[in-house]
Amino acid sequence: MNQTFSLTRFGRLSRKYFIDNRGALLANVGLLVGVLILMTFMFYRAYPMAVDRNRQVPFFIIGLAAWYVFTWQQADVLNEPKRAITYLLQPASQLEKIALMWLVSGVGFLLTYLLLFTLIDGLGVYYINQRQWTPEQQKIVGSYKLRSWFESAEFFRVSATVWGLSVLLHPFALVFSLWIRKYTFPLVALLAFLLLFLGIFLNSALLRSLTGANDVTSIIPFSNFITSSPTDKSIYRTVHFPQPIANQIRYSVGALAILLLYITAFYRLKEREV
Repeated sequence: MNQTFSLTRFGRLSRKYFIDNRGALLANVGLLVGVLILMTFMFYRAYPMAVDRNRQVPFFIIGLAAWYVFTWQQADVLNEPKRAITYLLQPASQLEKIALMWLVSGVGFLLTYLLLFTLIDGLGVYYINQRQWTPEQQKIVGSYKLRSWFESAEFFRVSATVWGLSVLLHPFALVFSLWIRKYTFPLVALLAFLLLFLGIFLNSALLRSLTGANDVTSIIPFSNFITSSPTDKSIYRTVHFPQPIANQIRYSVGALAILLLYITAFYRLKEREV
């Protein structure tokens, strides 16, 4: 029998997981639905133009926070001795166990969240489009009809920085939730913010040394940055890196970071089993 990865064995492992944890998973889904419904009451009472423009804010804030909490929940099992022993002694390989964590807290969460957000957003869109406006409000609304989030042009204009940090969240949270054994939930979140600010500081310092400018603003390495004009300090300009080499470097570094984080998570789990 294949001791590295067996689809049949992985199927049994997944089935056991969902049977043993169906109550907790349903409770998490229920809580997420409640938060999204509350979001609907808060954000979908404005004019349709404002909702279309600002809808990405609750999408990312709620989604990233929920994703971090759920990933921490899945990894925190291994920080409790009794539950960790039960999990690690299951008849499956380390690859199958880390694959299950990736499937549940990664792909599983994303599909669930996108489905729930789409459903709740659909209710909000229906409410706004069927809402009776006063004559004064109708002058502002005009013939504007709100569309679902996946049809909205505003949604796809989200900054590449936000998408990049979102993609990095899961492997980062998974690795450090397996690495830090005590006070995992607050410490991993604090570490994420510290590394983010450190990255911004180092990236800006590097750009200042390369350009000689003293007021460089940039978050993501090898991305466009803002600085004041050398002739008029009251005017700010966006400096673009040469393309396509800048995007190729940035995406390659990001993909490599994600791959290394997942590999690290695998070996952290392997160390726990030993």
